[in-house]
Amino acid sequence: MNRFLAALALLLLPSALWAAPDGEALYTRHCSVCHNDNGMGGIGLPLNGEKLEHFSRDYVFKTIRNGRPGRVMPPFIKLSDAQVNAIVDHVMSWRKTPPQRWPETPVQGNPQNGERLFKEKCTACHGEDGKSNGLGTGVTLSRERKFKVVPPALNNIGFLRSATDSWIRYTIRNGRPGTIMPSQKDFGISDQELDDLVAYIRQFEKKHDARPKPEQEPPTLVFDSPYDFVTTVSNLKETLKGLNFRYFPDRYMEMGLAPDDQINKKQLSLRFCNFNLLYKMINIEPRLGVILPCRVTVVEEDDGSVKLYLMNMKVATQLFNNDQLSALAEEMHENLMELIEEATL
Repeated sequence: MNRFLAALALLLLPSALWAAPDGEALYTRHCSVCHNDNGMGGIGLPLNGEKLEHFSRDYVFKTIRNGRPGRVMPPFIKLSDAQVNAIVDHVMSWRKTPPQRWPETPVQGNPQNGERLFKEKCTACHGEDGKSNGLGTGVTLSRERKFKVVPPALNNIGFLRSATDSWIRYTIRNGRPGTIMPSQKDFGISDQELDDLVAYIRQFEKKHDARPKPEQEPPTLVFDSPYDFVTTVSNLKETLKGLNFRYFPDRYMEMGLAPDDQINKKQLSLRFCNFNLLYKMINIEPRLGVILPCRVTVVEEDDGSVKLYLMNMKVATQLFNNDQLSALAEEMHENLMELIEEATL
């Protein structure tokens, strides 16, 4: 009887609950911020036009699922298969031709010869290590760069798990519509050479699996100062000057949050910048502007001890899923550690 009542209750639920996921709504919520409402691209790559004609449905599904670790595209692991399929259906509706299918059969080739061919034909755009020679990700209409559309990172585990060998082979042979990727058949490439190139690219997957996993670090770095508050602030300012940082006016943490006569003058944020390094970082990832890293906060605790607080750039930049940005964040981190070391000696 209980089972009958439960089944009856389900049948009486509003029909909207039984409806298939709305692909357009899901795309707007999860994808449009990077790929634009109509798929023209921006931070993320364009998804419409000639380029989309080249993608299989399975490739788009797996790309949404796997993302591109170290690039701007995140993996959407919390969406159900039905939701991902709805997004794929919406994106595929922009196609002018039926989606193609690519066999799953692995290509058999000589990776050693493939490496030689890759260095000869592919490194100018895709880099010697397959990480791409393009700066940043997506479409770069707003900034002058070498590539209008950044070449994909071929050693990316998300790409390798989404693309079949036959699709990679076809792409090398025929090029990519709407991009500067040329057709190698125009240069007389043989079938065996195509197989060798694919075999070499596929080896990136094994190399990726062998990489050590990064250690987890705290998002905020905290240091003790051996000096009093005034001396610590003075040391920091002198060190910033010596390290050629641009220094900005002092700002107490409670400014704008409390009346001037009630502001705690023992909580000070020192704002500074290495514009050359920051420009490189923002040129790769313009959204970095929401978490500008150039500050250290000095706080005198109730017991009289003095602490220094900094954003951990190595952790903060992981939010942007961009290996190029993370490499510059390491450089910024080293600069900040030098600042702390010099000021607290």
